[in-house]
Amino acid sequence: MPLIPVVPENHSHVLAEFDCLDPLLSALRLDSGRLKCTCLTVSRKWLALGTSAGGLHLIQKEGWKQRLILAHKEGSITQVACCPHDEDFIAVATSQGLVVVWELQLERRGRPERVSVSWEHRGQTITSLCWDTSTLRVFVGDTGGKVSLLRAGSSKLGKGSTFVIFPVQTVTTVDSRVVQLGYQDGRLLVSSLSRCYLCDTDREKFWRVGYKERDGEYGACFYPQNRGLLVGQPPLLYSARPGSRIWEASFNGEVLSTHQFKQPLACPPLPLITYRDEPHYNPAQKSPQSIAFTKLLYFGDQNLLTWTDSAIYIFTPQNGQVLLWTEVKDLVNIAVYRNELFCLHGSGRLSHISLLSAERCVERLLRRESWSLAAGVCCMFQHTVTSSRARKSIPIDRLEHLRSQLSSSTHPELCVQLEEVISKLEPLDSASSSRRSSISSHESFNVLDCGIYRVISRRGSQSDEETSSLINQSASEEERLKEFSFVQEEDQVDHDPQSAERVEAERSDSGLQFHLPLSFLPKPPPHRTAGRQRQCF
Repeated sequence: MPLIPVVPENHSHVLAEFDCLDPLLSALRLDSGRLKCTCLTVSRKWLALGTSAGGLHLIQKEGWKQRLILAHKEGSITQVACCPHDEDFIAVATSQGLVVVWELQLERRGRPERVSVSWEHRGQTITSLCWDTSTLRVFVGDTGGKVSLLRAGSSKLGKGSTFVIFPVQTVTTVDSRVVQLGYQDGRLLVSSLSRCYLCDTDREKFWRVGYKERDGEYGACFYPQNRGLLVGQPPLLYSARPGSRIWEASFNGEVLSTHQFKQPLACPPLPLITYRDEPHYNPAQKSPQSIAFTKLLYFGDQNLLTWTDSAIYIFTPQNGQVLLWTEVKDLVNIAVYRNELFCLHGSGRLSHISLLSAERCVERLLRRESWSLAAGVCCMFQHTVTSSRARKSIPIDRLEHLRSQLSSSTHPELCVQLEEVISKLEPLDSASSSRRSSISSHESFNVLDCGIYRVISRRGSQSDEETSSLINQSASEEERLKEFSFVQEEDQVDHDPQSAERVEAERSDSGLQFHLPLSFLPKPPPHRTAGRQRQCF
């Protein structure tokens, strides 16, 4: 095995494939030439697969167990979408232009019901389905540019509510084929072949996003701002433009900036970490890329995802950077949930890919005992693996165990390169390492996937006695510190009372307009306070 090249330090994440879904497709008989998977969607609980025979397979992600098959005689399944706020509802579109909303009723062990049906798009190919984020409404777009609204009843709303037939509404008809729909906080985003439109569905108002037209399939999506100081801010929206560009616009459709990714994409692709073959990274592969982003998806916490038929691209638009791009062959469609990607390939094959940091990738590979693959990722992402932060996921002893599992006869160069990486490892920071040593010496513990130490205390053990003695010791030290602070304050007042007054006045002026007796501030001795008050007056 040749020497593994090291990726640049600005790359810290990777796409990895840990699960093989081929047995699932084989069990569903979707690996034959006659019956194929045509579309997919994913939610917290479900993976839904539409087929060319009109069947919808509902797969429980935990254990990859099939729970339901929903049959449709109105053609093959072309689009499917799970309700984001109630996983008991799913919308399906067929090749004949039929849209069906199903209520699954799995929790109540009932039979699935068609709670809403629409033939509004008969004879057209439905290109996009999009759920309202708070109510049971589905927006539908087709090749003719029509966008309709379908309301669904529910048995959860009371007896007889499923028999209420809501009329199908035509929201708008845009100038060309609907490429992508998005919905967020009462506003509908419609991306066509020439423009991007924003619709306030409550007030029935429309805006054009930007003024320049385009020609081709370009996607658009909302970008919720729900992290840190941005919590409560209205969402942004991003609209793809020709030449690897993306518009960033406000929630009112005003274009704020243009992100140019043509030059940032002039970097080598990161390899897909997969059990199928060894990862290969070619640092010499550098050339600008002019790409049409046909779909944009909000992905993870702060990323945008798009793809072509041969690669996946992930951006962090807030800083205008390319997080990574990876070559993946024969891509047709991608569905995402949090940091998971489910990819549908042209051959009908499915792949389950995760976005995660390099150290988390190594940790999961070690748990699966994929020794050579884990060692390859360690050598490729040396800057990430050797940092002290990575010790929470992959301690030094686990990397040394990895080295012992590799054979010097079959992987001589990999062993040498891994030893060099181990020699560069930075220890965990002192606070965390001391805490870890304290835990490991007195209590049993294990490390969760998120990096948290779960401690299992042993009652009556030596650790309890030492813990109580430490608490008593810290309490006595706190009392001594309080006494020391009062003595120090008295000394300052005795030596320089005017300077103490100035300091007290500056504190009160800078912090509060009125001198209030705050309970959490230590009160000075009464006679000293009275003396200061007399001097002030």
